[in-house]
Amino acid sequence: MGLNGLDMSSYTPMSWMHLHRRPIEEVNIKDLPKHDFLIGGFPCQPFSHAGKRGGLKDTRGTLFDYLAKNLQINKPTAFLFENVKGLMTHDDGRTFNIIKEVFKKEGYVLSYALLNAKNFYIPQKRERIFLAGVKKSIGKSIQFPIGFDSAITVKEAIGDLVDSETAFNHEPMRHTARIKERYKHIPQGGDLKDVPSAHQQRRRGAPGEVSGKQSTQSYHRLLKDSPSPTICAMFQAHFVHYSLGRNLTAREAARLQSFPDDFIFEGKRTTMSWEKTLSQYQQIGNAVPPQMAYALARTIYKQIFMERLRVGKCVRCA
Repeated sequence: MGLNGLDMSSYTPMSWMHLHRRPIEEVNIKDLPKHDFLIGGFPCQPFSHAGKRGGLKDTRGTLFDYLAKNLQINKPTAFLFENVKGLMTHDDGRTFNIIKEVFKKEGYVLSYALLNAKNFYIPQKRERIFLAGVKKSIGKSIQFPIGFDSAITVKEAIGDLVDSETAFNHEPMRHTARIKERYKHIPQGGDLKDVPSAHQQRRRGAPGEVSGKQSTQSYHRLLKDSPSPTICAMFQAHFVHYSLGRNLTAREAARLQSFPDDFIFEGKRTTMSWEKTLSQYQQIGNAVPPQMAYALARTIYKQIFMERLRVGKCVRCA
């Protein structure tokens, strides 16, 4: 089902697009091609010391710093950034105040909203803050879409994959007999607390002893008739399939994130902490749901760029 009268099933793979995958530190911002619209996301952890002096001096070396410098140097007409909802209260609000001041200094009118993916026909409860800015000279501000009340359920999204042998990125993890037995005791909506002690996790280095720690996030069996909880980078350890004795495959999680089935994830399914490459699971869990990104970008296009394209004021709108 689509948004704004557009059917997402008509998605066509962009085989012509070449993605440049390299650290942002290696990119000379001045060499970037001219662009009207900047889309990005940045972690809030580097801001833990923010608010002492204000401005970019407190954020140098962070991904936000590079995004802000791009606004300063290339001056795109508008931007759209995404972050976790905790950004607004991070460091007692000082982080968010710095961000707002930076955008104001660079000449942008900022709008922001806390949106839930489930309201955009995505089978997942995922709250994120979106920040949209427009050049002050344009004389407009972004009005975010509200979304819809109806939600897609987990079963509606991944039920047809149960018996699929042809879907890409759909190879199940190989669980030990002990873990398979543990899964048998977890009902829909349940987790590790529902497992009898005989099948609980074992203490590391002492397989005969039950671990005293119980994760509140791991081993959560999905409810088939509800949207999924938030898919994160470690979802393979967090969620159990609603009807099968295994965790989610990369393709099932990608469906819950609204990725089309012909979007292929490269690399290993999982990686160790010391490996620098992103696993398939990390790529999926860290992503903004594509259908949500599309809905927001389309909204900004209609509100800001359609008229500018008509009068020939866009750099690369065509």
